[in-house]
Amino acid sequence: MSITIGKKKLKNARCSLFLDISLGGKRWKEYLGIHLDNPTNAEIRRVNKQRMKLADDLRLQRERQLLGAGFSSLSSDKRAPFVDFLEVFAGFLSDYRRKDIKIVNAVGNYLHRFVGKKKLPISLVDKKFCEEFFLYLQLHLHGNTPVGYFKKLKMCLERCVDDGLIMSNPARGIRLVYSDELVKDILSADEIQRLADTSLADTEVKRAFLFACHTGLRWCDICTLKYKSVDYQRQIVTIRQQKVMSHSSKAVLHLNLNTTAVNLLLLRSGGPDDLVFSLPSYSYTRRVLHHWTKAAGINKHITFHCARHSFVTNIMLGGANIKTASLLAGHSTIRHTEKYVHVIDELKQKAVNSLPETILTFD
Repeated sequence: MSITIGKKKLKNARCSLFLDISLGGKRWKEYLGIHLDNPTNAEIRRVNKQRMKLADDLRLQRERQLLGAGFSSLSSDKRAPFVDFLEVFAGFLSDYRRKDIKIVNAVGNYLHRFVGKKKLPISLVDKKFCEEFFLYLQLHLHGNTPVGYFKKLKMCLERCVDDGLIMSNPARGIRLVYSDELVKDILSADEIQRLADTSLADTEVKRAFLFACHTGLRWCDICTLKYKSVDYQRQIVTIRQQKVMSHSSKAVLHLNLNTTAVNLLLLRSGGPDDLVFSLPSYSYTRRVLHHWTKAAGINKHITFHCARHSFVTNIMLGGANIKTASLLAGHSTIRHTEKYVHVIDELKQKAVNSLPETILTFD
């Protein structure tokens, strides 16, 4: 019997580690869910060394397992019982480099609570498991959050396919039901004007939030917006939407700017590679928004993302059809825009109901 550590080359000079096992005249591979990154600096080389040490520990553990159990007792799918999916997801989290890493971390926490034990053989992660986990997310979360969380699990499983841990992604084909409810509070045009009229010490938060109200840009796109993306002459800003860049053909957004949005940009200047907005952390920004809205006399729970919902709602109230609104918001599908329709209907009914009642008298 021999067990050695092999390396499978991946994209960007990365590699996936596996055990190359030869026993009883048969040979097979067992992928470990451990990756080595391109060793471009000392820190990466240090992490790679730790991962190689972990791989060698797993090699010794597998060797003792095979010697103790005997080759005849192994299942036909020799790698599946060995790979712990919870460890695989932990590796996926450690390699994750996007700004929404907190979401991935939260998915990992829900995954541990759902499993209720320390280990989860990857052979048990089938379609039924994925469907039950999505239902679990729907029971514990609200709005469209379950869909967003489940997509992170699906991304991890796609990487498992690429690494040879599983043959196909069991999460494919599962219908993800979006909530039709728009749970975020909406700011009317009058309320946005009240915010503009209300002084705020942190002028960058004020400028960025009002800009989001007039463009619909997300927090992550506002934070990374650079001056070179702004065409003042044509009044257009061009961005790559970070949230949908991996799965949508509409990731590149050419957004028309109105006069207010342009004036907000002109309040500050910078070089082509400079950031348009110099913002604090998201949590601090939320606290600033809370005090600002209260000072403006607005009794609503306002987060930065409310600016995006307010933008879509207000342009539809202004007469934009659902297709135009979808294009301006950069939605990957018109289904995301349809959830605003019932909000528009409710606001219109509320406006009609606000008219004073006329007492009718007929002879």
